[in-house]
Amino acid sequence: MASRRQFRFWVMAGLLAVLAPLAVNAPARAEDGVAAEEVSTEYLYAADDAHLDRRAQATTDTQDVLLAMEWFPTVDGTVNGARICLDLDQAEVNARLPLFAYLWSADGQLLASGGAYEGITGEAPCFYDVGFRSVPVTADQHYVIGVWLRGGQYSYVSCGLRRNITNATGHIVGVSSSYAYTSLLGGLAPFPTQSWRQNDYLVSPRFTPTTPST
Repeated sequence: MASRRQFRFWVMAGLLAVLAPLAVNAPARAEDGVAAEEVSTEYLYAADDAHLDRRAQATTDTQDVLLAMEWFPTVDGTVNGARICLDLDQAEVNARLPLFAYLWSADGQLLASGGAYEGITGEAPCFYDVGFRSVPVTADQHYVIGVWLRGGQYSYVSCGLRRNITNATGHIVGVSSSYAYTSLLGGLAPFPTQSWRQNDYLVSPRFTPTTPST
């Protein structure tokens, strides 16, 4: 009888040893019918943003340009690319490739860059993304996000950065009196220092908060 009890004991102990790490590493599951929260990518502008719908206009300038904006996150997170709003269809944008995206610190240190070479997809009404490696960013620290565009004809909101603008969650803030644009150089584009009438060139970081919204 004692040997049977010992056998059962060691079997149960073995099962617990196997199951314990599985329980620790098990993915979060829904409770009471509510799915576990997921962290999603955020942008400064939304498709239904009146800032775009009522005020964005296109320029006829065909010079190559670097369009950029100073911004800061209000929570820690990561940035893995830039999004730009252009009044161009997908075929027109693809004809301009390559496009380049950049992330700098506010003092001009290049933190990441990347290019779109073979085809770029968009999201209605006007958004196109260019990615780069994921970079951690810190709440309340200022950064500059930029996109280099071949052939100009970019979109902008005249005097759109007279004051700070914020996305729907409050996690991304575009800074007033921001940088505007420099031209030429493409993949070797310098840190932007020119500005013009506080125009908003509709460039956004592709930002993911570290933790879900509450």
